[in-house]
Amino acid sequence: MPSYVGVDGCSGGWLAVDYDPDTERVDHGLYETFAAVADDHAGADRLLVDMPIGLPETGRRRCDEAARERLGSRASTVFFAPCRAVLDASDHETASALNREHTGHGLSIQAWHLVPRIREVDDVLRASAEARATVAEAHPELCFAAFGEGPVAEPKATPAGRRERLDRLAPLLSDADGVYESCLEAYLRREVKRDDVLDAAVLALSASRPLTRVPAVADEEVPRDAEGLPMEIRCPEIGLSDNNSDG
Repeated sequence: MPSYVGVDGCSGGWLAVDYDPDTERVDHGLYETFAAVADDHAGADRLLVDMPIGLPETGRRRCDEAARERLGSRASTVFFAPCRAVLDASDHETASALNREHTGHGLSIQAWHLVPRIREVDDVLRASAEARATVAEAHPELCFAAFGEGPVAEPKATPAGRRERLDRLAPLLSDADGVYESCLEAYLRREVKRDDVLDAAVLALSASRPLTRVPAVADEEVPRDAEGLPMEIRCPEIGLSDNNSDG
């Protein structure tokens, strides 16, 4: 069966939504580690995760800058990826100093809190060629923007923002509201928030669609980090004007 997976970090670990477009089957699970997610979905056709993958040595990633440009008023939802040296830092002060040394910019406390998760994904991808072939970085807000008339104006923490995002999923998944509610019922809010469900769901649906890059570049032009991992953000080509897609 086709398997397209969307993964979002959450308080309880990692929420994974697994989607089969042929049958509209949707499964979901909560995992303690990203390694467990990768192991459990080793046969997936594609897995999209909301986490930086390729990490710069110097400067900022062009894909982060382009994503912020694309999202406009929602630009703040995109955190600039830290440099690779930050993964070995023991505290925020050290990490910010290292990031400033390598990129010319400090590291926000929000980005610092992502570092353990970035490290998890990085460890899996550096260790597994199979994972590198199926796992890609994506950003939920870019995906929601692609499935509608541009970025969603309302934050997803608001009822109106959640409603608009669910409405954008409905044409792709006939029981989008039911899937959303079943995920909420399965987990405690202290482990999985409403936002996490929306993000993992849109990534799963996006994974099943033709994808483009932001900015749009050909495969051979994607910049790679010191470990050979791509510094790119993928999203559905629907509604995008600068399409450069693959299946």
